[in-house]
Amino acid sequence: MDERWINMLRSLIVAWHEGILIYLILAIVMFSVLFLAAVRMLIRQRDVDSLQYDEMLNEELAPPVSLLVPVYNSENMIVDRVERLLETQYALYEIIIINDGSRDGTMQQLMDTYDLLPIQSKVHYSGLEREIGQIRAVYRSMVHCHLLVIDKEYGGHMDSLNVGINMSQYPYVASIGQATVLERDALVKIMKPVMSALPGEEIVACSGRVDMANGKYPFTSIQGITSSERALSPLLIMQYIEYVRAFLISGIGLVRYNINILLFTSQAFGVFKKNRIMEIGGYNTDSHVGHIELVMRLHKHMKQMKEPGRIIYIPDPICSVNVPESWSQLLKQRAGWHRQLAGSLWEQRSMIGNPHYGWMGMVSIPYFILVELMGPVLEIATIIFLISGMWLQIVDVKLCLVLALLLVLYGSLLSACAVMFEIWSSRRAYTFREVTRLFLYACSETFWFRPMNNVFRIYGLLQVVGYGKKDSKHGKG
Repeated sequence: MDERWINMLRSLIVAWHEGILIYLILAIVMFSVLFLAAVRMLIRQRDVDSLQYDEMLNEELAPPVSLLVPVYNSENMIVDRVERLLETQYALYEIIIINDGSRDGTMQQLMDTYDLLPIQSKVHYSGLEREIGQIRAVYRSMVHCHLLVIDKEYGGHMDSLNVGINMSQYPYVASIGQATVLERDALVKIMKPVMSALPGEEIVACSGRVDMANGKYPFTSIQGITSSERALSPLLIMQYIEYVRAFLISGIGLVRYNINILLFTSQAFGVFKKNRIMEIGGYNTDSHVGHIELVMRLHKHMKQMKEPGRIIYIPDPICSVNVPESWSQLLKQRAGWHRQLAGSLWEQRSMIGNPHYGWMGMVSIPYFILVELMGPVLEIATIIFLISGMWLQIVDVKLCLVLALLLVLYGSLLSACAVMFEIWSSRRAYTFREVTRLFLYACSETFWFRPMNNVFRIYGLLQVVGYGKKDSKHGKG
């Protein structure tokens, strides 16, 4: 290779390594601060009596909630899902099932099981400017008076939620993902901040911890199958570790500092104040954006209205989701998430770095761009430059070793610490084998799972610019 090109390559690699060194140090410091804040908060709350939630079950002033459940081609699981929702413990709620043009026997299953009777009901468009899908019919169950079923033409997950918002009768609406399993006391837990709000404080949205339903790791039974009967794959274990770390750092850590910058992104389960959703025009039905875009618009709207609306994250587990069990499913999910993240940030790009939107514009959204959106590109590029630099012997070996150690600390050790704290704070007793297995998998994250996950997310970015096949409108939480 020509000496001039070698010098240019050497300069490029050295500049990249120095830049990424600063990036990794800042990221590690930030994540460590959030992790320690979460640990401190949870230690204080560890001995809080969970029975305090029972007081809300018979509370006459508990705000009623409409549960919005879009379904698509779900004939094999729809009855089980509805039965689970009917067991929800809460003072007053309604369940609205939105059949989004299913081509299987979903509607027939609902008709046969719940004795549905067509009713005359008009959709009210006041406050919701977006056009919604064509409604075929509206039914009410003769078995459960608080169960409503809407049969509509296919329009996608977000369109179904808009239809449900229009049909709902209560001041709070809860969106529930297609693969979400709610805890029986989920509504009690997630509505507690609304009930506990100070005078003049408005809670416009609430979310909480999402657990993994596959095998219900750590080792509790689901559908009669225990961990001793169904060994969890390494892929499932790593996703469990991901959920634990996200719960501590991105959820509780931000809540600890009580600044209104939270952007919860899960489609699994979230509660919103209906009138605020109506004011911003409902969900964006474009397939390139996700639930995070709605939360960003809520923040933007409250700032523009100069009203102290807050978005809350609670530390209690409120629901479980089925996560991908194969690499192909994980690729589809992570690429879709990243594609929606990019689309959502682009849709609300006027907030980026805008001091008018306070912490949201100056901290939260730039964080999502730099760490969540571009993080995979930076990490994969760093690994490539690290290997190429050592192979060509054109960079300082000590610098390479420092970067390698920081990558391990940035990925594996933070995950290991999160898992160890989860085990310590859990009310369940873990065996030595379980603890060892979790710890070793967490420590191995940087060497196999994280790089693959980053590649999948980069593929989602490539889809944004027109490369690769995009998935349908229906997400699974």
